[in-house]
Formats: sequence, structure tokens, C-alpha cells
Amino acid sequence: MSYVRTFRSRLTLPLLAVLVCAGAAGAEEASPSYDGDVRPVLAENCLSCHNAQKHKGDLNLEQLGSADKAMGAPEVWHDVADRLASRDMPPKRAKQHPTEEQRQLVLAWIEKHFGKGEGSCGKIATDQTQKFYHGYVMSRRLSRAEYNNSVRDLIGIDLRAGDSLPADGSGGEGFDNDGNALFLSAISVEKYLQAADGVLREVLPDEDGSASAEMESARKRILFAEPGPGLGPREAARRVIGSFARRAFRRPVRDAELDRLLSFFDRSQQRGDACRASVRLALKAVLISPNFLFLIEPQPEQDGVYRLGDYQIASRLACFLWASIPDEELLDLAEQDALHEPEVLRAQVRRMIQDPRSRGLAETFAVEWLGVGEAGGVSRPDPGRFPMFDDALAADMRREAVLFFDSIVRDDHSLLELLDADYTFANERLAKLYGIPDVAGDEFRRVKLADRVRGGVLGMAAVLTGTSYPLRTSPVLRGKWVLETLLGEKVPPPPPTAGKLPPDDRQADGLSFRQRLEQHRRLPQCASCHSRMDPLGFGLENFDPIGRWRIEQNGEPIDCSGELPNGEKFSGPRELKDIILRHRDQFLHNLSRKMLGYALGRGLNRFDDCVVEDCVKALEANDCKPSMLLEQIALSTPFQYRYAKK
Repeated sequence: MSYVRTFRSRLTLPLLAVLVCAGAAGAEEASPSYDGDVRPVLAENCLSCHNAQKHKGDLNLEQLGSADKAMGAPEVWHDVADRLASRDMPPKRAKQHPTEEQRQLVLAWIEKHFGKGEGSCGKIATDQTQKFYHGYVMSRRLSRAEYNNSVRDLIGIDLRAGDSLPADGSGGEGFDNDGNALFLSAISVEKYLQAADGVLREVLPDEDGSASAEMESARKRILFAEPGPGLGPREAARRVIGSFARRAFRRPVRDAELDRLLSFFDRSQQRGDACRASVRLALKAVLISPNFLFLIEPQPEQDGVYRLGDYQIASRLACFLWASIPDEELLDLAEQDALHEPEVLRAQVRRMIQDPRSRGLAETFAVEWLGVGEAGGVSRPDPGRFPMFDDALAADMRREAVLFFDSIVRDDHSLLELLDADYTFANERLAKLYGIPDVAGDEFRRVKLADRVRGGVLGMAAVLTGTSYPLRTSPVLRGKWVLETLLGEKVPPPPPTAGKLPPDDRQADGLSFRQRLEQHRRLPQCASCHSRMDPLGFGLENFDPIGRWRIEQNGEPIDCSGELPNGEKFSGPRELKDIILRHRDQFLHNLSRKMLGYALGRGLNRFDDCVVEDCVKALEANDCKPSMLLEQIALSTPFQYRYAKK
């Protein structure tokens, strides 16, 4: 497993090393070729395992038999570079290993052809490059979470209007705000109509009855202008509808648009409806308009790359940091054409992460990135073995993750606290699970932890439960989670011949579960992946399937030791954290990549790689503060620019 600097941040090799590898004195002569230099190294050291018949780790290098074919597989070379640089591959048990000169030669060739390239941070994908890299999503629908939050901020009360909408898929970097996965079906349209009608009838009923102070405030916020002396019904409606539409559309409303919306009011009035019912019909038209449901970025007059307007930047920023609509301050700055100015944008990022609405980032990005949204759902702990686990505890587990991430962002603490912290957030139920004393009631509060075994995401019950089976823990799932979620490593699916492990960890044949897993990982088709995953999972074995701490299993002491393919040894979660923290750049690179993909609402491409590198550099230079990561993304070219072709 690679705990060293990832490929994209270690590409630049010293020129001397390149010259030594190539055995030449000049830079031109030092440049290795694929057919003459790289291919022979692969044939000698790699093809015996990574060929068309075996393709271990889902990697077939034999198919890259020429320079032309090799140039068409950038992701393959990113993975090869990671493995070579970390010395994970070939594995220690392999009979043949490349020399250091051969290793550096291959890395030098990858750097030349698949490095970030000078000036690419100022580029975005075009027609010519999209066919080779991931495409660019022009306009996209609001995700369900964004719809919920946007309606909440429009009306001033959280009625969870979008909970009845169909669930969103995920794509790109693994988030449900990916534009390529946000389809709009006939069923969705019907649900949007129902949701808009339901929320408006609740806030603006035909007749006022008893309502909470929060509901009354929301009602007055919408109906800020009502017919009376000097103000006729249609003019009052025009003001109300225009203000509502401006906030919903995230930009000024054109006269023609407002006239169309007012036509709904007029028709309702003509059939004899009350004034409020007529306004409600027009507002419903706002909530089902594409201008609200989609983040629409108008086509420019000319083809090519161009900077987005300030209203589009305001929308992107609000969706990124709040998963919602811009507030008045953002819209006012957009109207002044000031939001694109770097210092103004930085100040807005800092302001927005201090706002309570920034919890939207934790509830969307963090929940999906960490994979804790379904903790205890898909693979629910067995109620007979774990009777204390119920829906309330599962909700508490998820809430801990949200509050913890939100606190780090809001307080601008180091993002490394995600890996190791001396505090968490808990209520009485969760504190009892963790063995934390003196916590009473349902309310969550920040609690001090006695030691380092629990602090950070590795010790969170939502993560530990989500990577377990109903009757036992899973070192495989937990190790895979560490590799993929924290470190950004790709783990291929198991081969069809991999076989299955027992569903329970109780000894039935005299072997412990770890011993049975050791037998399983000796299978040739399983060894390469399990050697990377299992040791990491063993380090978390002190946590049971619902995240409780334990020191023995079936009357035997827990063996929480592990050895990584690169020879690093550790025991337990403290030492596992130490290893990750010693090589934190890989974690920061993966987190930056995930955050950038989430902010853009699409999968990343070649031109995004150096933006990720710049994010990591900014973090390293500023105590890993989240504000630096968020600012760097907001100021980046792919966030502020787009390519369009009519």
C-alpha cells in the first residue's frame, strides 16, 4: 500500500536522476522512449502477472504493446507510477524486481507524458480534449439535498420538501451532485409539482389558523407586500413574486419572465380565487421552473473558454459551501460585478463557512465522502447479537460525523484532525456506546476523549458499523475503506473465483476468523489486494461491529497487528493513525481531489490535476486549514471558467 507522496505530487524528478536513468549527458538524450526503454522494463518485471490471461489487480499491461496504445491509457500510468514509487509492485515475494535505475526510468517517462504540464492550471477541457478526458457538465439539476436546502432558505423554514423526491445517483468523484447522474424523469416532474404544492399550501394556507412563530415569520417573509391603501392586489403580487423569483433563480428576473409568472396570478384571479391563492399559484410556477431546478449557465455569444458571470459564481459558491441558494450579500456583490475579485471571493468564503448554512457541506460532502449515510441500513447489525443498536443510535452515529466535520470547517482547525483528534461530538446514547462518562440527554455536545484510540474518523461508529457485517467485523471492508476513502487508492472488485468468508466470527472449526482470513488471502487470485487491505483492517479489530471497544474476542485477546506491503508494521488504531499522519500528503491529495470534484459537480480530468496539487501546497503552507482548501478551489480556473460551443 502506498503511504508516500502520490503520483501527481511527486512527478518532478531531479534532472540528475533522469540523466542517470537514461545514461546520457543531455536533456534531449535523457528522455526515455516507450518502445525502446519502458516496454522492455515492463516485459522483464511486470507482464508475468499483468497480462491478458492473469491481469492481476485488474491491470493488463500486455495490451499496451505500442507507444500509441500506451498514450491512450493515462489512468493506467497514474496507477503504475503510484505502485512503482511506493515500491508496492512488484511485491516482495516476486522473483523479479526492477533496478532502481529502471524504476526511475519508467517514472521519468510517465512524468514526461502524463505530468501536469506547464500552464495547465489555467486550462479547462475543450472539444479537442474532452474526447480523451472526462467531459464538462454545462448545466445540472439540483440534487435532492440542494433542493431541500434551497426551499428552506427561500421560505425561511425547513419543511424537508424534497424528501419525497426520487433518490439521486452518484457519479464523477462519487457524489450525488454530479451533473452526469442528475437525470430528470417524468416521475421526478410529478414529484416536484407535489412538493411545490405541498410546501406552499403549508406556508400559505387559504385561511390563517394557529401557527408556530417560525411559520408566521416564514409567511410574513414571503408576503412582505400585501394589498392595502395605495397598493393594489396585482402590484403587491408583482413585488412578492419578483422578490421570490429573484432569490429562487439566483439572479435578476427579466421583465418578460415576471410577466409570465404574473399571468398565473391573473388567471387565478379571473376564476375568482382569493389573492393569496393566486400568489401561491405563481410561486408554484417559480418552484417548478427550470430556472430554479437547474443551475443554468447561459451560453455565451462566442465559442471558447470564458469566465462565468458573477451571478453564476454566486450560485456555484452557494451550492459548494451551503448546498443551497445565494443569500442577499452574494447577490448584491454579483450585481456590483465584484464577486470575481480574488480578495472579495476569499472574504466571502471565510464568511460563508462561519454561517450555520455551512453545515450543508458536512451533510452532503462529508456524509458521502465518508460513506456514513447508510450506517446500519444496508448491512444492519444483528439485533440478537447487538440489541442496543436501533434507528435512534444509527442516526446519532451519522450526526456525530456531520458535527465533527462541520466543527473542523467552521473553526478552521487542521484537516488532519479528521485523522486524529482528542474530541468528538456525542449525546447520551453515543457516549454510552463509547464508554464516555457524564453525558446525559439527547442533545449533542463536544466531549473530550481520554485517549487517541477513538478520535478522528477511524474511530467513529458510523464508519465502523458501515464497514462490518451483521454478525462480525470485516477487516477487508475496513481496510478497503481506508485505502479508497482516506487515501484515494483504487481497489478492484474481487474475482468470481475469490470464494466467500463465513458470515460469523465465532470459531466453528478451531480457527479464529483471522486465521481463516489468512488462509483466504493465500489464494493467488486474492493475495495482491488482500495484502494491501487486510493489515489496515486488522488495525481496527479492537472495534466491534457497532464500534464498541473490545480487547478480546471469543475469549481470546484481539490481534490488532498488521504489516503493510512496504514493510511498515503497526499494532492498533493509534499506530495506524501514526503511519497515515507520517505520510499525510496522500490523504491531503485525496481529500483535495474529492472536494474539488464535489465543488465542480463532475468527474475530474487532466487539467484539474495541478489544481489539486495547488490545493495540497496551500494546505501544507497554512497548517492544513480547510479555509485554504475552499478558497483555492473557489479561485481556481475550473471553478470560475467554462468552455462552451454552440
